Amino acid sequence: MSDKLNRTIARFQAKINNGEFYEAHQTLRTITNRYVKSKNFPEAVNLLYQGSVILSENKEYSSSSDLILYLIEVLGESDIYSKEIKLKLIEMISKLPNNEPSLIEISKKVINLSKVVDESKFGDYDYHNLFGNKFLLASQSENTKEREKIFQLSELHLVLGNLTSLQQYVEFLIKWAKSTNEDPGLFLSRAIINYSYLKNMQYVQQSLKIFVSEFKHDEILEEGDDKIYYYNDFKLLNFLQLLVITLNTNNGTKFLKLYESYKPTLVEYELLAPVEYLGRFYFNLKLGNTNNNNMLANLMNGLFT
Repeated sequence: MSDKLNRTIARFQAKINNGEFYEAHQTLRTITNRYVKSKNFPEAVNLLYQGSVILSENKEYSSSSDLILYLIEVLGESDIYSKEIKLKLIEMISKLPNNEPSLIEISKKVINLSKVVDESKFGDYDYHNLFGNKFLLASQSENTKEREKIFQLSELHLVLGNLTSLQQYVEFLIKWAKSTNEDPGLFLSRAIINYSYLKNMQYVQQSLKIFVSEFKHDEILEEGDDKIYYYNDFKLLNFLQLLVITLNTNNGTKFLKLYESYKPTLVEYELLAPVEYLGRFYFNLKLGNTNNNNMLANLMNGLFT
């Protein structure tokens, strides 16, 4: 940072120390505007970063969020986005409380930014990991109605995240399954189906491996080179293991036989439509509502808008 910027931060910190939070925030915004107008984007970024961190450390989260949103806007106008700036953004967002109201807006704008700068379809997986975990923690402290809404948002980010996201997502599903008397497959199905929509078979298989290891099986069966942990009381958990094997075979006939065999179970657990979609998506089978061939788009709907 330049000496001039250091002096600006020092004055900003002095106002914060005096409890003049609003004045400090507005002054910093005004100075940032000058940097942006003169296209001195690096100094603008550093100023917003330092200001946001200081405000968060003083629990002025609304003002900190405002500076984060401003930073995203600046990055969208410039071409200086880098790994270093990405790490700054992650640090700034991490300092916000998990239930900060502005997090949803921030998440959409950051993901949209990363889609552009990284030229990626769904955005940066590290950002997805960050928001997925923050929303997951937030959902645990909300009332029933809000909890479901925030969990769905968390789940979508975790599915689009990295291997750390997968581990935390599946561990949560395991914990959830063990807190009920339901077939554990009901909970595992969320990960298997979501990752299958993305054709991310590595994550499908990893989710299955982590999950089944937490439940005692009755016997081990073999399907070719694959092992199936059979559960006398958990039909859906058995089905999901066979489903994963079948999706890897590129064998539509085998999928159809599996589908017909477990159709009553899929109806019971309200999983018929998503499994039929997988049959269309992977094997071009005419199952279910063939007009609904955009379930992946439905999954993503609302995330980036």
